[in-house]
Amino acid sequence: MSIITAIRTNYGKYLARGAGAAALYFIARDAHDFGKIKSDIEVKSKNAKAAQYYLENTMMLDRPSRTSADIQNAVHKLNLNDRFRGFVNSIIGYFKGIGTTLISDVVPLGLSLTALLAKGRALPLAKGSAIGLGLYGIYTILKDGFGVGRHKNLTNASGQDVAL
Repeated sequence: MSIITAIRTNYGKYLARGAGAAALYFIARDAHDFGKIKSDIEVKSKNAKAAQYYLENTMMLDRPSRTSADIQNAVHKLNLNDRFRGFVNSIIGYFKGIGTTLISDVVPLGLSLTALLAKGRALPLAKGSAIGLGLYGIYTILKDGFGVGRHKNLTNASGQDVAL
């Protein structure tokens, strides 16, 4: 059987797998982008908390001691230049961002995996998942792209609607 004949007789399977692969690409791209953003946020917030903690530590002494004050200042400067904490927090933030995205995109993730990995008797399930992905994509475009079904007014600080 030639390749063209195989595609002609199984085009539904190949379309379903293509839709699943495309959806997985978009989910992975969004997860990676949000992982980078969350990583940056995590590093900055943890470094700020550490800087505040060690700065507050340099402002207090149990007893007057120049040596203790010098040690506290040295520890504060050491912690301000600590790159290992930032490295670890960036990894933690990256995986938090990926996890958050995968959890929020659980429906298209499940549909895309089903469309991509279903074989044999489950082929109708793969085709149904591909159709579901198409419908989910149309829903997303209408809701996020065109704003269908969204509240059109902004609210100000006092909770009153502001017409656009």
